[in-house]
Amino acid sequence: MKLKNVSRVAIVTDEDTANKLLSHGWKLLKVTIYASTDDRYLEHGVFQDSNPCLILGATKEIANHYPESEARKRIYD
Repeated sequence: MKLKNVSRVAIVTDEDTANKLLSHGWKLLKVTIYASTDDRYLEHGVFQDSNPCLILGATKEIANHYPESEARKRIYD
């Protein structure tokens, strides 16, 4: 999918939601890590918690066919 065709972006941290979106035609755009830390540790580059983060995209047509109640994670238009 070309980025110019992406109408909606979803940022999810769990496999089940990612798999549901993929099964509805969404495309995986990027796999990254979401890390959070206490400011006291930031200067040392030590992260206290990190989780996989999946960024998916959909065209307007695909996004509009996905049930709104299921799309309440972090989806951006």
